[in-house]
Amino acid sequence: MIDEETIKKAAIKNAATHEGSARVGSVISEMLGKDKNLVNQMGELKIITEKVVKEVNALKKEEILKLATDMNLLSTKEKQPEKKELKPLPNTAKGVVLRLPPEPSGYMHWGHALSFTINYLYKEMYNGTLWLRFEDTNPNLVKEEFVKNFEESIKWLGIKYDKKKFISEDIEKIYEFAKKLIKEGKAYGCTCSPDEIKRDRTLGNECKHRNNSIDENLRLWEEAENGKIGTGEITFRFKGDMKDKDASLRDPNIMRVIKNDYKPYNLWPLYDFASVIEDELCGITHILRSNEFKTNLQSKLRKALDFKEPNIIQFSRFNFQGTLTSKRKVRELIKQGYIKDWQDIRLATISSMKRRGIEPEAIRDFVKEVGYSSSEHEYSLDMLFTFNRRIIDKSAKRLFFVPNPIKLQVENAPAEKIKLPFHPSNDLGFREIQTNGKFFIDKTDIASLEIGDKFRLKELYSLEIVDKEDELITCKIYSKEHQQGEKIIQWVTEQNLPIKVIKVGNLLNTDGTFNENSLTQIEGLAEKTADEIGEEQTIQFERFGFCRLDNKNKKEFIFVSK
Repeated sequence: MIDEETIKKAAIKNAATHEGSARVGSVISEMLGKDKNLVNQMGELKIITEKVVKEVNALKKEEILKLATDMNLLSTKEKQPEKKELKPLPNTAKGVVLRLPPEPSGYMHWGHALSFTINYLYKEMYNGTLWLRFEDTNPNLVKEEFVKNFEESIKWLGIKYDKKKFISEDIEKIYEFAKKLIKEGKAYGCTCSPDEIKRDRTLGNECKHRNNSIDENLRLWEEAENGKIGTGEITFRFKGDMKDKDASLRDPNIMRVIKNDYKPYNLWPLYDFASVIEDELCGITHILRSNEFKTNLQSKLRKALDFKEPNIIQFSRFNFQGTLTSKRKVRELIKQGYIKDWQDIRLATISSMKRRGIEPEAIRDFVKEVGYSSSEHEYSLDMLFTFNRRIIDKSAKRLFFVPNPIKLQVENAPAEKIKLPFHPSNDLGFREIQTNGKFFIDKTDIASLEIGDKFRLKELYSLEIVDKEDELITCKIYSKEHQQGEKIIQWVTEQNLPIKVIKVGNLLNTDGTFNENSLTQIEGLAEKTADEIGEEQTIQFERFGFCRLDNKNKKEFIFVSK
């Protein structure tokens, strides 16, 4: 249950330590720290927090400080967050050998990242061995570009593997195991069409080739291996049980023909058969994977091949609301021209996440928080960005940014240089801004104010409006000191930097169609200091949000989070 009073206390405390302005993201982070189960109510938590923060920020700074003092929110030593640890693995006395098994048919996405991170954390926990094993069992889909992306993304995540291989390196060993099953009468060649195979599986009928002689099956194997049988014309099937309640065990395919121009082999293993053999060859002791993969078939294959059964720990897939991880669908969107490539910021690839300002530490913290669970969850991206905010908040420089700019002229304003810190609490240095009474402010900040109303330019002086036109606001200084109840408005001088901020929405609509409004662009003026920001650097535009400089030449930032 979400306690609005607890949220209010967190908001007051946050506002008291941030110049009277609470931050929604920081308050949500504190609430999640108090009760991790709130992650399942992230949508409601965000709505309530935004409402409460708006109410708190409407208070005078002095009122906020008094409330914080009366509630004893500032004098109590901050409770340290509980250190999260993963659940222990079973049967670790004889060592732990794990694997990362990507299929290099697309870019690495955060589903891979989270699964790989779990495996790496356990490798570190038990001082084990970690394999990077590329499952290149469909040579027509594999590209060097994808292999390189996985290697670079894994390195960026801070994951260190001990050994690397490609399944194709062991293809001849896989052939030997397949022929072993054929010779023992446990597998057979089938030339039925895919529709015929599907029909027989559905009805539980045995294939007409199931009782072929071993010699006939070996003859078919030799023809397929030597390229005399074309793609899709034959499969080799493991003899399961055609009456099994689990349709995947009704004589599953284990080998197929894929003609290609990349490898000197025609027969290629399907996923389960390849995984079973490679896990044996690599000496894998523990398999950690999402529960989309069934274990029944692999267990039967291991038994048929006299392989040892590893420890299998399954967890629910890391599903995030509004994201797309299907490689097939991504390829379709690229082909149709909806997105340019695999690095499009609307995708869930690691390349895209880097561009959106996600730090690898945030992914590790997320994994430690949720661990592995067999129950299905659909997580909100807000949770991942909350972990990310805790990390970037410490090092992100604070700058001023004005969207929807309108000119502001201050009568008889002195020319003065002000010195502002880059961070409210951490020592990140200072910047100096020369002012002369000519500014730009956000139209929406001034929209509700009329002639005679008063407000304060942040960190500068308090003003009274003397004239208000469509494109110019004229004011006079009435106080250098901050007055109670004043609205605080952010500003930039005439020496500014025009920039664009790109905000990312859901790539697909709820019906699965492409969302034409998945990208929005906000133009505005940043203080001139923003020109010194380096590409790929994350900063915070105060009262707007964290942003990462994506293209310095174009002055394009990508919005990270509030």
